[in-house]
Amino acid sequence: MGEKKKKSKQRQKEDFGTAEFYCAKCDYKFEIDWETIWGIQEITHEYVGYHLNDTFISCEKCDDLIDVDETVRGKQPLETPSQFISDYELPF
Repeated sequence: MGEKKKKSKQRQKEDFGTAEFYCAKCDYKFEIDWETIWGIQEITHEYVGYHLNDTFISCEKCDDLIDVDETVRGKQPLETPSQFISDYELPF
């Protein structure tokens, strides 16, 4: 019998950037990539997006919940600058 060759698919991971968090309790800054945040959102809310107001992130050191309204700064990757799209450029 012939053997099937396993195809190794090398999928390049797209960089969506990170979000920076600060824990006031232990005075610690840390970053979490957006793909991890989207995974948390998908499990808890069944939708994903660039928002953090209803996503529960805990500190890596003390495991205390982070108050995202005061401490989050989003970082977008440098390779993909944001674009402004006017209503006239929409396809519909």
